[in-house]
Amino acid sequence: MKTIQIISLDGQPAAIAVDGIAHVAEHVPPHKLEHVQAKALYALRIEAGEIPGPYDDTAAERYADQAADVRAALTARLRARRRRRAAHARRPHP
Repeated sequence: MKTIQIISLDGQPAAIAVDGIAHVAEHVPPHKLEHVQAKALYALRIEAGEIPGPYDDTAAERYADQAADVRAALTARLRARRRRRAAHARRPHP
């Protein structure tokens, strides 16, 4: 029997996760898309047995928030690395 997990956003269905695939609704606003995708990934990881279930929307919200924090930290590190490289490239070489 297939398990279908409904992913909500602000109390409304925003995606479903079934058979290892997430389908995100077209009405999800672009600024909320990554959040919904992260919640769907959480559901898919439960389905795959990678993390314990069952799916819980509160836990999915935490997962999505943590994913956003990790992404922000990685983006900040990448920007800092690019600034350092650019500054190094501008230095006069003997």
